[in-house]
Amino acid sequence: MKLSILDYAIVDEGKTALEAIEESTELARLAEKLGYSRFWMAEHHQVPALASSSPELLMLHLLQNTEKIQIGTGGIMIPHYTPYKISEWIKLLSALYPNRVNLGIGNNPGTKVVQKLMNTMPITRDEYNESCTELLELLTGNEILVQPPEAKVGLMWLLSTSEKSANLAAELGQNYVYGLFFNQAVDYIETAKRCLQTYRTKMIDQQKTPQDIVAVFIAIGEDEQEAKDLVRCLDVWLLGKKEFTEFDRFPSIETAKEYEIAEIDKEKVEKNRTRLVWGTKDVVVEKLRDLATELELEELMCIPLVPTIERRKNIIEILAKELMEKEEKN
Repeated sequence: MKLSILDYAIVDEGKTALEAIEESTELARLAEKLGYSRFWMAEHHQVPALASSSPELLMLHLLQNTEKIQIGTGGIMIPHYTPYKISEWIKLLSALYPNRVNLGIGNNPGTKVVQKLMNTMPITRDEYNESCTELLELLTGNEILVQPPEAKVGLMWLLSTSEKSANLAAELGQNYVYGLFFNQAVDYIETAKRCLQTYRTKMIDQQKTPQDIVAVFIAIGEDEQEAKDLVRCLDVWLLGKKEFTEFDRFPSIETAKEYEIAEIDKEKVEKNRTRLVWGTKDVVVEKLRDLATELELEELMCIPLVPTIERRKNIIEILAKELMEKEEKN
C-alpha cells in the first residue's frame, strides 16, 4: 500500500510558527527518505496553532528542499481565489518542478472572520462545480493564456466527504480524496464506501482509471497510556472552541490532561473519536490494514496530528516500516 502525508505545520507549545514550518520541512524530507508517495500541506487561516496558511508558497519551499516526493496542497480552498489565479500558481510550480506537483482542491470557506479578511463568502454547490470545471479548462485548454503554457499539469485531486464531490471528480475525470477525518456519521465506513464506489464506478464507466486516497488522523503511543494521552490532545483540540483559537499552540499532553472537558462536550468527543485511528503501534497498524482492506485502498494519507515533531516523525517511521516495507517483502 502506498502512503502519503497531510501536514498542518503544527505550532507546538514553546515553538514559533517559523519553527513549525522548519519542522514540516524536516518531516517532508523524512517522508521522502522513507518512501512516502506524496506530502501535502493544508490551508488554514486565523488558527494560531497551525502555520500552514499559504500552502502554495509552502509547496515551493518543500519542492526546493526535497528531490522526488510529490508535493501538494490538501487543499487550496477554492472559495478564496479565482480559478485563474490558482491555475497560474500550479502552472508555474509544475514548470519549475515537472511531475512533482499535486493540486488538491477543497471547498471550506473558513470562519466569518476569515471570509471577511479574504473578501470571500461561502459558495453554493453549483458555484463550486463551476469553479472546478473552469479551473480544469484553464489548466488543460488553450483558449486563455496561463503562463507558462508549456507546463504539463497533473490531474487535480478533489477533497470531500460527499457523494456529490465524488460524482464531480469522476465527471471531470480527476482524482478523489475522501477525508475520513471530517466524517462524524455513525456509519462513517459505509459512507466512505459509498462515496468511493460512486467515484470508481463512474470513472470506469467512462473508461478512465480511478485514483483515490482516504485521509485519516493517526496517533500512535509508545504504550497504551501514551496512546490515551495523545488521543486526549486530539479530543480537546477537535472541540474547536472559539473557532480553533482557544489554544495559541497545539495542546501538549500536559495541557490536555489539565483541560476540563465539559459535560456538554463529551458526546462530541466520542463522535470525534470515530474519525481517529489511535492506539499502540500494533493496534493502529491492524486498524489501518483492516481499513485498507474494507475500502479497497491502494493509497492511504496519514495525518499525524499529535504534539512534538519527534512523535510525528515516529508515527511516519512506524507506518513506513509496518505498511510499506513488510508488504514489499511479502
